[in-house]
Amino acid sequence: MEKNSTCSVNFAHQSDLHGGEGCWMHGGYRRAIVLVIDAMKFEFMRHDNESQGNIPYKNKLSIVHHLLSTKPLNSKLYKFLADPPTTTLQRLKGLTTGSLPTFVDAGANFASSEITEDNFIDQLVKQWKVIQFMGDDTWMGLYPGRFKRSFPFPSFNVKDLHTVDNGILDHLLPSLRKRDWDITIAHFLGVDHCGHRYGPNHPAMAEKLSQMNDVIKNVTREMSSDTVLFVLGDHGMTRTGDHGGDSQDELEAGLFIYSPTQISAVPYSAERTETVSQKDFVPTVSLMLGVPIPFSNLGRVITDLFTHCPTWKTGSSPIKQLFHSVKALRLNAHQINTYLQEYFQYSSDFPIQTYYQLKSVLDNAETELNQFLTVLVQDGENSVMKEKLEKLRDKYIYYIDEVRKTAEGVWAKFDIMSMTIGVLTLILALSVNVYFIRISFWWKRDVPSTMVVVFLVFLVYLAFAVFQSFFIGESNSALMVLLMGTCLLFGTLLLTLNFKPNNPLILNKKEPSFPRLDSAEYFLAVLVTALIFVIFFSNSFVVYEDSISLYLLQSLSWFLSFSVIRHILRQFETSTDPKTKKQKAPRNFDIMRVLTHPALVLIFLTLAWSLFLRLSSAFRVCREEQHQCEASIFLQPLGNLNDQESVKNGRYFFSLICIALMVFLLRQVTRHFGNLNGSSAPVLGIKYLPPLAAVCSALHWALQGLPQKSLDSLPPWQQVFLPRAVYVLVALLVMLIIYDPLCIYVVLRSKRLVVDNNQQLIPNLYHQLKENMAEKEEGKPPLVYGLATSFTAATIAMVTVGVLFLGLLLGDGLMPSLVLVILSVYCFLEILAIRETLNLSVPLWFSSVYLSVLGGVFFYATGHQTSLPTIRWESAFIGLHGDFSNNILPAILIHLNTFAAFVLAVVICPLVLFWPKTGGLLTKWVVGVNKKDNSDWIGDFCFHEDKESFRMLIFRMCSYLFLFQGIKVLGSVLAAFLHRRHLMVWKIFAPRFVFESMTSFTVFAASILLFMFLLRVDWTLTKWMHNFQKK
Repeated sequence: MEKNSTCSVNFAHQSDLHGGEGCWMHGGYRRAIVLVIDAMKFEFMRHDNESQGNIPYKNKLSIVHHLLSTKPLNSKLYKFLADPPTTTLQRLKGLTTGSLPTFVDAGANFASSEITEDNFIDQLVKQWKVIQFMGDDTWMGLYPGRFKRSFPFPSFNVKDLHTVDNGILDHLLPSLRKRDWDITIAHFLGVDHCGHRYGPNHPAMAEKLSQMNDVIKNVTREMSSDTVLFVLGDHGMTRTGDHGGDSQDELEAGLFIYSPTQISAVPYSAERTETVSQKDFVPTVSLMLGVPIPFSNLGRVITDLFTHCPTWKTGSSPIKQLFHSVKALRLNAHQINTYLQEYFQYSSDFPIQTYYQLKSVLDNAETELNQFLTVLVQDGENSVMKEKLEKLRDKYIYYIDEVRKTAEGVWAKFDIMSMTIGVLTLILALSVNVYFIRISFWWKRDVPSTMVVVFLVFLVYLAFAVFQSFFIGESNSALMVLLMGTCLLFGTLLLTLNFKPNNPLILNKKEPSFPRLDSAEYFLAVLVTALIFVIFFSNSFVVYEDSISLYLLQSLSWFLSFSVIRHILRQFETSTDPKTKKQKAPRNFDIMRVLTHPALVLIFLTLAWSLFLRLSSAFRVCREEQHQCEASIFLQPLGNLNDQESVKNGRYFFSLICIALMVFLLRQVTRHFGNLNGSSAPVLGIKYLPPLAAVCSALHWALQGLPQKSLDSLPPWQQVFLPRAVYVLVALLVMLIIYDPLCIYVVLRSKRLVVDNNQQLIPNLYHQLKENMAEKEEGKPPLVYGLATSFTAATIAMVTVGVLFLGLLLGDGLMPSLVLVILSVYCFLEILAIRETLNLSVPLWFSSVYLSVLGGVFFYATGHQTSLPTIRWESAFIGLHGDFSNNILPAILIHLNTFAAFVLAVVICPLVLFWPKTGGLLTKWVVGVNKKDNSDWIGDFCFHEDKESFRMLIFRMCSYLFLFQGIKVLGSVLAAFLHRRHLMVWKIFAPRFVFESMTSFTVFAASILLFMFLLRVDWTLTKWMHNFQKK
């Protein structure tokens, strides 16, 4: 609400001013110094007598312990409990307004806008207080024009531990000595940045806390008797140094208060540490400085700080001490009552019965206070009065706390109609998706008239729903949208179920136009999809989704392998070869014959496949709720392992082996198919750019392993040169591949030409070229290398790009996880190739589900969880200095780091179509037959032979990805909708919905780009064939 508190109120007694300066109440202090130390956890401030001294963040703030021990009446330490979300901007808003944050507010953390709500900064300005500020530039966006002097510094460069803090130190003490100020605010960021970069258990954290200790010590020396010091943290940090969620580690910040004069009649006791809410800071500092409490504040004054008043001589009277704190509580309660009355007039959300009950509590307290004052004037102080004052204090506290509790419940308001429209729109979109899959068409065929009607009506409905949600907002219109969407949904479902294509074009006759449950593969894929859908409705399943997804993926893997093994064993049993039947069993046991049996080879392959998947669990990050989870050493920054030199070197060289292995294997596969012959631009790019990019990544990781001081001492350009070199090399490779995605090499054979039949150079000649080309003089057609694997080679090149780029963003510790992705996918593709050879083709729906689940498994295996604190912010600064003018590029880097597994899964997806056509690498060894031995084998060139069917297949592949992802989004939406009043909605269900929504946008965008790329490959191949035939 836009209303502001003023000095002229009817509930402030003139006697409360004691004839001095102040508004509502006499200000106990003329000046205040507020030192905000970002991420200053309570554990960092508290002195631990049992600490062994080897924990970097323990007992570094010795000045706090010294002041609490020597001046217990002049200093206080509180556990300062933050409200989630624990992002800096939302915490600053709460610390200055005293209002409640929301979960959605976390999205505004990177785009601060001016606060127009009443706050204690504006209240200070209205009372002609002079404010000076230095530090985090977020304050300048929140409160522009409020500060007489300001020294802001960029806040989002988490790699920079010292620029902001050193800048403050250059100005802090000189500004304090000028004495032309009333309020000084300094916001330090070094502790927070150190946590993000290294975590709390790093020597750099000890150095940073020691620096903060010196700051506090120097500031206390400069303070006069009319000044009060607040040293506070806006939030805490997790064991990994992150924040943003609502775990205990993130919520528990510290608050230290000190003044050269006495601030409380109750001495500080280390055995009894009081916990206060961060909202309580606003009314406390306001009354201590003699300014009105902001209008929308819901915090409660810290009563200990109002038990001492030199003007009223409270030191000699316990009753006066207690009464002075009651006066502060009374002003606080009336401020909240004024806000509640205004809110009650304009909104019907607050329960009427609760409102009048609370109003009665406040009226009774006022009556009792007046009676108490009458008795005090008539009879003077006595022992009974203290008990009455304590009851009166408890009533005011009860009123304030109950209003806050009720407001927290009321403000968690849900627009059921809009949510229902959203769910209906999502279901309708899925129905249209199913309809597109059913018709299985492309533009060269006649477009069904029903599709045009459905598409147009859906667009009209979508536009109407958006207009209703964002512009109209009336319940009648919303009901109309709801009814319209329901009718359209039933109509779409009816058309979908009854649609039968007249003449479907299908490349593989075993691939129907829509999944059928009479196939075991289809049934299992549908079952896994259904299980993943229902997982979203259980908080325990969401918490342990990483393990559940891995279990489901391994189930799919073993099912696929066992179906092949069963088929091979049946073939051996039903063999009709007379020689096989009459052959006698050998007298001696032949171990090699057993080990090379196709069924056993497949079992070994599947075991390796399962091992690759199981090893992925070593790279998971722990959620707060996973109590038995242990942090992985692969997720720690390499620089944090300086005290474990052997572990550090071992991890680094292991990562080098992994990235080198990836480049080598992907290059060897391409070479095996004959696509690395010649000297065309894409061939040279695929040959030389990936190794060069891998070397740059390895050198960049080596730099990150240097000690902090050594790394920071390097010039900025040296810190970003290597990542930028990788970006340039990868971008160049992408441009080369898009410009000419074909890695084909033509050799005109002469009489003396000798053809090398080495398996690593397979001459792939399309048999129909003999008929379409004019005869050469020698009567021999030219050799064409790589023609039969054009689509496969182009896709593998893009996979190489993805591995290099995403590997750089994920870091050295997670490079092995990407290796496991590729090895797992390779095993899957080999099984598909074997099944293709045995005429056991795998439905595209099954393959799409498998790769989608694989993306989910390796989302967790790349150091992520569906919770805000696990977002890896450090990826925003790979190749960037941190002092960027906008957040678009860093946001893209963070997004790609978070959803790297899904991007890679989408890029790999076309190989489920192409790889089986190439015959694979192990098919001949396992089955004894290889399609490449057939003279009619043309590899994935068959897709070019029937363009329309090929485009239909890749369209269907993308549609399957859309469908599976849409079902997951629907599950997360319905779970959040159903559990909107659940205790864990903001901790588990809402973040899960947010992450799933972002995953969907990622998959949709990547699928569309991949679709366009495959069309580009097909168009380029058509053009090449046309030119080749002319020659």
